[in-house]
Amino acid sequence: MHEASLVQGLLDICLKALDEHNAAHPENRVERISKVECQLGLIACVEAQTLVACFELFAEGTPAEGAQLLLQTAPLPCRCTECSHEFSLTQRHFVCPSCGGENIHFNGGHGLTLMALHVAPEETDHD
Repeated sequence: MHEASLVQGLLDICLKALDEHNAAHPENRVERISKVECQLGLIACVEAQTLVACFELFAEGTPAEGAQLLLQTAPLPCRCTECSHEFSLTQRHFVCPSCGGENIHFNGGHGLTLMALHVAPEETDHD
């Protein structure tokens, strides 16, 4: 399952960022990750629901347990080879909005990009 390896890599990056923050700022420690925001490429061979489910499973027992994984589709920059119109797609409808041509050139659109990591501060006991 491709989603599992992506989630493991994403979770590793998030946990490393948490550890690095805590090492650099011991006075302002972070206890847990509350939300992870990512952009998913329009033509990534990934099922978003499966990615979210894998994230929930892999995060169990880590500071990311219970964190929300938010996925947005990254716009795909394109150029029509018939009329040279440049545009971005956000849905898998590969037609030029200017001329209706279907001969579209694009690069990328396969990735998963971490955009934001939301954290919660360490809770202190107040006696």
